[in-house]
Amino acid sequence: MDKLGIAENTIIMVMGDNGPFLQYQGPTGQTDRIYRGGKADHLEGGVRVNAWMKWKGVIEAGSSAEDIIHVSDLFTTFARLADATDGVPRDRVIDGVDQSGVLLLGETHGRRDYVHIYEGPVLKSIVKNKYKMHLPPPGSNPIAAHIFDLYRDPRELRPIDSIKYGPWGGGQFAAMVKRHLAYKQKYPDRPPVHDMPYGGIDNLRPESKKIVEIFMLGLPQK
Repeated sequence: MDKLGIAENTIIMVMGDNGPFLQYQGPTGQTDRIYRGGKADHLEGGVRVNAWMKWKGVIEAGSSAEDIIHVSDLFTTFARLADATDGVPRDRVIDGVDQSGVLLLGETHGRRDYVHIYEGPVLKSIVKNKYKMHLPPPGSNPIAAHIFDLYRDPRELRPIDSIKYGPWGGGQFAAMVKRHLAYKQKYPDRPPVHDMPYGGIDNLRPESKKIVEIFMLGLPQK
């Protein structure tokens, strides 16, 4: 990029995949580390990833993002940085929020302080700031749900005192769940797709059509 003269106008981002394959631990050496859990878990070890970003002359070398960033925020943030927000769809809910202030301005309080975490189609936990609640079984009292301080207990092994935090924390998290589920009623999930890639989507971009063509070439011919 230096040779092409585009280094100062290009963002480079390298990000890991979420969680190790714990079913292969042992002979492969796959294991969790600081955070407990692996791929397909709602535990932090299954959802947190390392990421590095470089933008020559803009992002200070050695600096760190000081607040939570969800992967969906990258779409909205990059659209803002590329002056392409007019291309963000308006006919659906966009989960991402603009986090350019955290990445570029050193802001320590981002535009997001919560994340809903699923295992497949099932909501399993919610993170708000440094606290995380594991959703209790249906019909249970949210006051009795396990709440963890991720700064003190990153492996989610020691729930904090429910007598001290439960009535406040459980109620706060329960309200977040209700709001989230209300949005899902208004904007329901699309059903799972087990057919061709991008099935049911009109006006595919040329590059997406090319992906479908490549996929078709790999299928057994009848």
